[in-house]
Amino acid sequence: MREKRPLDWLPRWITLFVAVLGVALVDQNALAAAGDTVAGTFQAGGKTFKLSHVYVRRQPSPSDKSKTVVVVLLTDNEVPKAIVDDKYRLELTDLARQGKIHGVSITIGSDKKPEGTGFTYAKELDGAIVNRADQHALAATAFDDSKLEGKLSGGGTFGDSSWKYEATVKAGIGSMK
Repeated sequence: MREKRPLDWLPRWITLFVAVLGVALVDQNALAAAGDTVAGTFQAGGKTFKLSHVYVRRQPSPSDKSKTVVVVLLTDNEVPKAIVDDKYRLELTDLARQGKIHGVSITIGSDKKPEGTGFTYAKELDGAIVNRADQHALAATAFDDSKLEGKLSGGGTFGDSSWKYEATVKAGIGSMK
């Protein structure tokens, strides 16, 4: 039989500590994103795209830094994390011009209504166009500091082209880094 030494327990406790620490340090946005869902369609230039990715974050309001807004991004294809986390998300226009994503971003104010501006992304619209709050509707079934659930819809025109979308969303709300 092996002799017990005073520090035999140490390797097991270190392993347990590292595992617990790893769980605690996991990006909370990544945890929220794992359960996020969107079901809907986006149409632009006579083409229809299935919306399958949703990204939701709280950030300072562009017009009043003392307030926060929630920005919802709905796309047909996955957006790289570096772009999702970027403050301005300017590379979304490049992805849209290349036909890699189609979708829309909506800004929601503290009154839980669309406000300010967002963007519509599609190669069929030459990349990205600005959209207005009055081009969107939100029928939230749950909306608080941690989650957004409900239906988003909207549409508009750009020159001779039109765009519209309808989506049912269930997503955790992250924060801009």
